[in-house]
Amino acid sequence: MTLILFLSILLDKKGIIMIHPLVLKLIRIYFKVTSRFFPKLATKSAYRLFHMPMLTKRRESEEKLAEKADKWYIQVDEFTTLQAYRWGKKENPLVLIIHGWSSSATGMSLCISTLLKNNYQVVSYDAINHGGSRGSVSDLCSWAKSVSAVVESLGEVECIVAHSLGAASVTLASNLGLESNKIVLISPMNDANAVTDRFGNYFGISLDIIHNMREYTWKLNRGFIDLYGKDWKDILVSDFHVPTLIIHDKNDEEISINDSKILLKTWNWAKFIETKGLGHRKILYSRKVMSDIVDFIKKKS
Repeated sequence: MTLILFLSILLDKKGIIMIHPLVLKLIRIYFKVTSRFFPKLATKSAYRLFHMPMLTKRRESEEKLAEKADKWYIQVDEFTTLQAYRWGKKENPLVLIIHGWSSSATGMSLCISTLLKNNYQVVSYDAINHGGSRGSVSDLCSWAKSVSAVVESLGEVECIVAHSLGAASVTLASNLGLESNKIVLISPMNDANAVTDRFGNYFGISLDIIHNMREYTWKLNRGFIDLYGKDWKDILVSDFHVPTLIIHDKNDEEISINDSKILLKTWNWAKFIETKGLGHRKILYSRKVMSDIVDFIKKKS
């Protein structure tokens, strides 16, 4: 099944990840059969599919940006090594960039270049099993552990700017505290149940198997994830209180704007910017959005 997925991934002209319709049909048939006769296999297959990054090629501008960076590795644990990148003068205020799923450290290139033009030092890294980083499992819990490890290795940062699953990992990690003066979350995931339900609907996986997948994921991370809360909703509730900017597009079809509104109920001190027509990924290429982020970071609290 993994081989089929790797062979089936295509990119359209906008850079959006797509799966060939024939392969999508085969995946749906696979889950229809295994869910009925081999539910444990279907659960593990759903887990692997949900947690497998789709390999995407860096844009030429992103490749050039990576070449200009100082590079080093950050060891998270015995299984996880992250490829880190640094741009700008070390004496400048430090901003940490955390990309989303199936992206890389330079996937937020406009954000990086905008910060550099405004005299910030920027650090980013490839998430687990993305780009040059390696680890055993790439899921929300391991991403949160990575955030904590990176911030600890850097010392206090001026701001963390994170997108999508990267933003969710910051929310999760903030439960245990983060040495950051400010946070910017772009299109944050905050409802794991809704995201996995949409994933199941797309691939024709029954809600029972999706429920089992969530339980299976929790058991695999038990001992670590229990530090954050009692269930999938609880772990993304945090009382971490620093100046925060949340940006989300009204027409985001990958992560609903409702996820940000859920977060805003607990982080009622956060400033919220709603965009329209940018979706989940184009929002990262909006100069207006990047300008808003820089203005927020520069503003004295």
